[in-house]
Amino acid sequence: MNAALTMDSKRLAGIWLFTVKIPFSSSGVTRKVFFRSGRFIKKLFSSSGMTKTSFFRSGLFISTLFFVVLAKANDKQLLLDELYESARLEQQLQWVQTSMTLQTNEYALPRDVVNIMNQMVKIRYSPGYFRSAMTATLDEALSMGELENLIQWYSSPLGQKILKLETEANDPTNAQVIQAYIEKTLSRQPPRNDRLILIESLMEVLDTVDLSTELAASASVGAQRLLREVMPRPGGKPVLSANILKSREKPTIRKNMAKRMQGVFLYTYRSLPDHEIRQYLQFASDNAMRNFQRGQIQAMARML
Repeated sequence: MNAALTMDSKRLAGIWLFTVKIPFSSSGVTRKVFFRSGRFIKKLFSSSGMTKTSFFRSGLFISTLFFVVLAKANDKQLLLDELYESARLEQQLQWVQTSMTLQTNEYALPRDVVNIMNQMVKIRYSPGYFRSAMTATLDEALSMGELENLIQWYSSPLGQKILKLETEANDPTNAQVIQAYIEKTLSRQPPRNDRLILIESLMEVLDTVDLSTELAASASVGAQRLLREVMPRPGGKPVLSANILKSREKPTIRKNMAKRMQGVFLYTYRSLPDHEIRQYLQFASDNAMRNFQRGQIQAMARML
């Protein structure tokens, strides 16, 4: 793989009814549709024995059901918006932008190409786009009950405490601090064995290695796609699908992911006592948090 097209896995591992309307106009086509619909209703009455009263009662029931569905959809969107705010999901946009932004001195690419790519990142990954894409995917991933459980969790004292720690650790500007902690502090003061077991259990429950690998591979393939848009291949040669490209990237990325994420977790939750990690582990074992984690990664992978 061309080094200029491959993203640094360490940098990438930091986070981890439609309706049809027929207008009533004077056109012959519209009148035909309208009158044919009337004849169809008459046939429906005569063939089924349905009276006008029962027909309109059925229509009232369908209309009521339709509005109930709409009300539930509106309620779910309100819950999605509340979760987006309470879990501070927009902070992940900074990670996406940082992971996709190229530094001139990192890759053997012309300065103009790097500048164009970085401008495309700013335009493509806007706050509005990120929010709509994230909530749309979480709408698929989470039920109403799971959304309520997550909102309650992030409103609790422990949920707020953990969210603050995770936000700090996921800030791209803290990457060097985390690296120094892993290389120096953990080498001098290794964690207790029971503490390490707790951290590894949390990683397993949250499917950390697989999801981080998926996100890192998605970012790498996404960066390659952006580069091809700026610098198309000579002769317009076809490109393999994103899934095939990611499957080729993943083995290399996964090699050091478990060890890397273990260090990140030890740094992130370093101030939490064991009993609070156990409480978090208990909630993280619930489908709500597991589906939430997968939903976030799936959303970002789609965006990238």
